[in-house]
Amino acid sequence: MVRALTETITIPKELLRDLYSGLAKVEEVLATIEELMDKEGIERIRKAEAEYKKGDYVAIRDSQDVLKHMK
Repeated sequence: MVRALTETITIPKELLRDLYSGLAKVEEVLATIEELMDKEGIERIRKAEAEYKKGDYVAIRDSQDVLKHMK
């Protein structure tokens, strides 16, 4: 026989927001570590840094700018 859980707990909204925010930060760190562990990821980072140093980039302000620069 399977019994359903009927107990509940209350979590303050502020605590839930803090937990969510903390989780998002951990996910960003893990994604960065994953990228740094990948050989192709390192190459993308190095290429982007070189382009940035040369000034070979476009600053985009909104989605309309993206469309203009894709043409």
